[in-house]
Amino acid sequence: MKSQIQRNRILIPGAALATAILSVSAHAHQTFLLPDKFNYPEAESVSVALTSALAFPNMESGPAEDRIAYYSASIREEGIKDVSFEEGETALTMRFAAARSGTAVVAISSKPRAGEIPPKDVELYLDEIKAEKGVREAFDALPGSPPLQRSYAKHAKTFLCIEKCDDAENHASPVGQKLEFIAKADRSFQLLLDGEPLAGKQVTIFPFDGEMSLVATDEDGKILVPDALSGVIMLSAVWITLPDEPDGVYHSDYATVTVDLDQLP
Repeated sequence: MKSQIQRNRILIPGAALATAILSVSAHAHQTFLLPDKFNYPEAESVSVALTSALAFPNMESGPAEDRIAYYSASIREEGIKDVSFEEGETALTMRFAAARSGTAVVAISSKPRAGEIPPKDVELYLDEIKAEKGVREAFDALPGSPPLQRSYAKHAKTFLCIEKCDDAENHASPVGQKLEFIAKADRSFQLLLDGEPLAGKQVTIFPFDGEMSLVATDEDGKILVPDALSGVIMLSAVWITLPDEPDGVYHSDYATVTVDLDQLP
């Protein structure tokens, strides 16, 4: 597996409502963190890009720094305060010094953004969130043909190594994002919602090269990455919070994590 990540590659949401999970569409934009490389020498400057693209690991669109609601960077569970950001057309780049060896975790969450699903696309959206019959009937009972109101936030994370990842604790510690992945032992990952395991939810695995695959979290919110996969991958999941009333706002939280499987302790 190449240690250096090649940039800009071209690869070809009546009845009371509860919460639901959105199936990840192959055509949906993914927002993720991608470091220049997943293993850095100690004292070198670490560079991690936040980008959105139709296909991982392409880098197509970089958010402005003022879109960021939260960020953190740590090495061996020690937080790093001296970070900088640089805006670019294809990525927002975060930089900090690799001041010590061990596992590094970088996380960024965006501010919520709101919008409308046009009436002609509402049926497709309700299909994507696997809305129950009562949800559809309640929305369909609204007068006229209204758009569906939605909001969303993106939560991205990456794991990398300074010299080597010989400590598993930082991988396994949540950083406090609404929806996030943590790494467990033996190539397993756990999906957390508000810090609690999320069982029975769909996770999409995107290899650096190859076809994506779908898995579901077990009763402990865990998935196991197949042995056939190696190198850099991205995991992606989405959680939809449905409103109490059908004319309310349907909110989605998107989570991704990137990691080099060959670097895990």
